[in-house]
Amino acid sequence: MTFLKRWWKILVSLVVVLAVDLITKYFLFDIDYFNLIPGVISIMSNGGNTGAAFGIMSGQTITLIIVSILMIIALFIFNHFVKNRNTVYSIAFGFIIGGALGNLYDRIILGYVRDFIYLDFMPFFPVFNFADTFLCLGAIIMAIYLLFLSNREKSKNNKTDRSDNNESKSN
Repeated sequence: MTFLKRWWKILVSLVVVLAVDLITKYFLFDIDYFNLIPGVISIMSNGGNTGAAFGIMSGQTITLIIVSILMIIALFIFNHFVKNRNTVYSIAFGFIIGGALGNLYDRIILGYVRDFIYLDFMPFFPVFNFADTFLCLGAIIMAIYLLFLSNREKSKNNKTDRSDNNESKSN
C-alpha cells in the first residue's frame, strides 16, 4: 500500500484543521470584542497566550515548543503501532496533529498562541481558538474509537479473515 493511500484521510483532515485555524487566527485575532451569538459566544482577542490551557506554564514558550514537538513525535510513533485504522481514527488523528501544529506554529513564529473564541455562558472558561477545539475534539473521538470501536473493527476483520480462509480451503 502506498504512503499516500494509507495517509490521505489523515493528511486531508490535518490540512483542513490547519487552514481553518490559521485563517481564523489571521482574520479574527485582532478583534477587540464582537458578540457573535448574544449570551453564547463572542470573538475577542486575549492579547496572546504564552502558556498552555488555562494559562498553565505561562511564559514557558520554549518548554511548550519542546513538549509539543515531543508529543507530535510520540503520536506518530503510536500511530505506527495502531493496527485497526479506519476513517474515524484517521480523521481524529488528523484533528489532533492539525490542532497541535496550529498552536505550535504560533508559539514558534509569534512566541504566543492567538486565542479569540470566548464562551459568554461560561465566564470561567479561557479564551481559545480552533486549534484547541479540533485538538480536543480529535482526542475525544480518538478515545471513543480506541475504547469502544477498535475492538469491533478487530473482530469484524477477524471474521472476514476467517471467512476468506474457509473459502480458500473449500476451493
